[in-house]
Amino acid sequence: MNFRRVALGTTLAFTLATAAACGGSSSGSDGGDDAFSVGIVRFAPSEVTTEAVINKYTEMAEDEGWEVTTANPDGAVDKAIGAMQDFVQKDVDMIIVSVIESKSLTAGLKSAEAAGIPVASIAGGGADGVTFDLVVSPGVEVPEAMVENMGGKGRVLALGYKPGLPCQLREDAFNETVEGTDITVDRQEVLIPGQLESGQKFATTWLAKNPKGSEPLAIWACFDDPAMGSIVAAKQSGRDDVKIYGYDGTPPALKALKDGQLAATAAPDTTGAAQMLFDATPDVIEGGPGAEPKTEEIPFPIITPETLDEYLAENPGADAS
Repeated sequence: MNFRRVALGTTLAFTLATAAACGGSSSGSDGGDDAFSVGIVRFAPSEVTTEAVINKYTEMAEDEGWEVTTANPDGAVDKAIGAMQDFVQKDVDMIIVSVIESKSLTAGLKSAEAAGIPVASIAGGGADGVTFDLVVSPGVEVPEAMVENMGGKGRVLALGYKPGLPCQLREDAFNETVEGTDITVDRQEVLIPGQLESGQKFATTWLAKNPKGSEPLAIWACFDDPAMGSIVAAKQSGRDDVKIYGYDGTPPALKALKDGQLAATAAPDTTGAAQMLFDATPDVIEGGPGAEPKTEEIPFPIITPETLDEYLAENPGADAS
């Protein structure tokens, strides 16, 4: 089956929670022939975008009578591998891993392959043993808007996060967009957990070194949480001269757009992404770990103060109002 690209992307302790256990192995709640068991390795509860995809997927699975169990490694690769191996021991039908780069999960992927269990990824990229991947668009529109607003010159604080593939892709797009301009980039690596605090801390220090009126200034974050921390820093420093950019379209970010505190963010269709993953699940399980890899793309269209009302009209409740 060929998937079309869609424009819509150890022995450590784990917190394991059964999200649904209402189905057996013989029939779904709608009278279908199959009920599946799925183990999901979340990234971290604070990563709202993939959490929204997982929550919607779990809801769909519950309705179908599937059994879904999740693990929270809080962004740690070794814990994610341990969770995958735990799911192998539980003999699930499929494992889904969120955000953590698939190429760093070799031990977990090999365990799943040896047990005949296919692995799907949400924004973790491809690797041997991953047969379905929801690919995140790099959202190049955000840095393009930033460069245009700065007139192609000035200084930017870039807040990145290398362990997460979405942030890697976004930062690559950022670097390519800034290349050839007269913009100087000061980069910092945020922490997870602690992304809000990281954004505030780095922005506070950076703002003190770059006074108002010195040159065009901006803060770019590879997801909304550090951008929100940067907004706090700007408020506390009495600065309104710095444009701040993020990704994910979280409710706080959308409110910040409305209030004029955020210049732009980008938001995925999380419901559409969950639907793609749900629709693919039977084929992924049937194909097993040796199937030809398939991908679907989740786009991240830009949202600005000017387009916010249109976005909210199309996505009611996105701002948690």
